[in-house]
Amino acid sequence: MSESHIISEESVAAQQSWSERKKFWAHTLFIFIALLCIPLDWGFYKMVYFIDYAHLNYRHMNEIVAFFNPQFINIFSESGFFGLASFINIPFVFLLGVIGSFIWGKLDKTTKDERRLYYWASVFARYRVAYGAIAWGYKKMFLMQMPPQYEGLWNTELLDFFAKRLYWEYISVSMPYEFFLGFAEFFAGFLLLFRRTTTVGALLAFIVFGNIAVSNLSYDIGEQVPSTIMAILAVFLIWKDIPAVFQLLIKQKDSAVEHYYPEFRKKWQKYSRWTLKYGFNFIFVILFFALEVVGFTTNDFYKIPNTAGLENSAGYYEVTEFRKNGELIPYNPLDTARWQNVTFEDWSSIGIKMTGKVRQISMFAAGSYPRTHEVYNGEWHFYIEGDSRRYGKYAEKKEKHDPENRDINIDWEFAGMSGRNWFYYKADTVEKVLYLQHKSRFHREEKMILKYERPKDGRIIFNGINEYQDSIYVVLDRSERDYVLFHTRADEVVWKP
Repeated sequence: MSESHIISEESVAAQQSWSERKKFWAHTLFIFIALLCIPLDWGFYKMVYFIDYAHLNYRHMNEIVAFFNPQFINIFSESGFFGLASFINIPFVFLLGVIGSFIWGKLDKTTKDERRLYYWASVFARYRVAYGAIAWGYKKMFLMQMPPQYEGLWNTELLDFFAKRLYWEYISVSMPYEFFLGFAEFFAGFLLLFRRTTTVGALLAFIVFGNIAVSNLSYDIGEQVPSTIMAILAVFLIWKDIPAVFQLLIKQKDSAVEHYYPEFRKKWQKYSRWTLKYGFNFIFVILFFALEVVGFTTNDFYKIPNTAGLENSAGYYEVTEFRKNGELIPYNPLDTARWQNVTFEDWSSIGIKMTGKVRQISMFAAGSYPRTHEVYNGEWHFYIEGDSRRYGKYAEKKEKHDPENRDINIDWEFAGMSGRNWFYYKADTVEKVLYLQHKSRFHREEKMILKYERPKDGRIIFNGINEYQDSIYVVLDRSERDYVLFHTRADEVVWKP
């Protein structure tokens, strides 16, 4: 039989004082855990200050609780972003804990017992993992992180995908599976909000985030460090209970688990504890959930534009005829001037396949990918304030709510893959004109103005000026493709290329 014993402060005081060695490692562990849990970059707090709270949404909540991690050192190499060298900050933070503990021991000679430090370290770890797990769980449960697939994706060759994007699409193929993964994260986080279920929640969190860390490392996702840190914090939470669990389950003997909780006797201590606990739980669990529901029901998927495209236009189109400056250009898969094919989505984006038109590939990660100016030169960069590469963009000005620019700034259609040039368009359905602008922030200067006709169902004719100021005339005919993805094994499918 397993029992849980709660140790009071009086019983702690009556116990023998800790040795200097034990106190040293208690201080080290406390500093290590605290640095893993508390955001260190001043840019984080500027971000919180600059949020447009009049238009608060689920993305703000996720930005606050799901991403920050100690990132003092960045190594500009492949391994520094995607491999083992990316974990350099974990031993570095532990080294800071050792140094801090040494200084602490020199300054504090009176404290005899450090169970309080372990308690507060556990509090930091519990809520750090809990809110992070709930945030990532909501993302998947509401199908935000791996959104449904679309025409341009289905018609992009596998060779043009990064490994990370392939992993994302592997998950998105099965929405029930994505929901299950999200619920596992959410449930682990929810259990960690309560003392009695902390051990079970931490064990589940370790399994979930350990799996995520391996996947992130294997698919070059770039988020292996935050997920590993969450797994480390989960291990910390269950470490003290492991001997008792081993005694009970393996040796099949009675065992007892001791948990120390400080006594909050003064009214201001009790009220402060309740205010912080229930206040944060309301914000990061209940309010967060409500904002996710609003985002889901209003089609505010952060990776998908929400402006509807031309009515009944979604699909894959063959380029039946293409003229440039009046000259007919016949189909040639190697021709660099001719459009090869075009995909229309349910929203206001089109993807144009062109041979030899190289474009900067957009990345998607929480500050872990190298920027365009950060070359792989193997250099080490130290940032005393922490994750400045991520939060630096928030340090300049107040956030501006700008729904007009929402769709053009969403790059999920082409993030982590190449093969198409993606354009956002505004449609003047009265004059029948499309105003197109390249969606990549590296090529926003590329714009087109195209008049369109729809002489029959499935045919669109463009006539106008392309991004190079050439006049073009394009006839598009929709190809009714039957995707195997939407069939069961029992269906007989004939693939028509």
